[in-house]
Amino acid sequence: MNFEQLEYIVYVASEKSISKAAEKLFISTSAISQSISQLERELNITIFNRSRIGTTPTPEGNIVITKAINILSNIKQLNDELCNLNIKKEKQLKIIAATAFFDIFQEAVTNFNLENPQISIDVEEMLPEQLLKNFNHDRNDVGFLPIDKEELNKYPKLGKKLINKARIGIVVGKNSNLYNYEYVTPADLNNEKIVILKNTKNSIVKKFSKSLSNHAILTTNNPRLLLNVVKESTAFSFIHEFTVKNYPTFRTDELKVIPITYTDESDYIYQDVWAIFSQENGLSSSSREIIKHMLFQLNK
Repeated sequence: MNFEQLEYIVYVASEKSISKAAEKLFISTSAISQSISQLERELNITIFNRSRIGTTPTPEGNIVITKAINILSNIKQLNDELCNLNIKKEKQLKIIAATAFFDIFQEAVTNFNLENPQISIDVEEMLPEQLLKNFNHDRNDVGFLPIDKEELNKYPKLGKKLINKARIGIVVGKNSNLYNYEYVTPADLNNEKIVILKNTKNSIVKKFSKSLSNHAILTTNNPRLLLNVVKESTAFSFIHEFTVKNYPTFRTDELKVIPITYTDESDYIYQDVWAIFSQENGLSSSSREIIKHMLFQLNK
């Protein structure tokens, strides 16, 4: 028995579904199912009844799940207390983040600073490809970026923590013909005007748009300029859904993010969001705390 297995059964009990729990935990359904089956064999009980209508705890399972909740709560409380003690000893946090995070990153850093005013924060923002090449194991404590795992695996000295799965879409203004769409396919976007963020090499977007014929009205490395041009024109731009979550014009419906899909709304396209750090140095307490703030902003 391990803490990971306890976490799995608590999530499954809460979601009443192995597949939904797997989505929340960012792991495969087979991995969580095998882990629970291993725990059931170890304890010689059946923890869940599995059927077409859902996954529900057995009487024995309820006992184990209740104990698991208490154990995980105590472990979290212990970790939080130790983390708070360690943070008080730390003086500086050096962060490097992809420009895609935009205003939610500013919110996370501001809230972290309010809770930890003794820590001096040093922030750099750049495109994901530049971030990976420029991450310095001695200079940077933690980095944040959306990127495919296969690409990230090319940097074996980097530690990585999956923190979110971000839906990819297009951003449009009210002048766009696409504004009222619930989702868009490649056919919907063909021949529409586009605004391009310079030097981005998102493999998912590249695959999605390979058959498109679009007129680029602007190419820029300035995300705010990109959004302002989209807002005032009929053009669209590819974007991660979280990018404009806290952006003022998004709140007033002047901008809208529309999911992209190859076929229909059941096939939305996502990209992993990672926190990266030095594999050798590990995560500092303040790095763990800023990750919590980023998670809050991404999930709220």
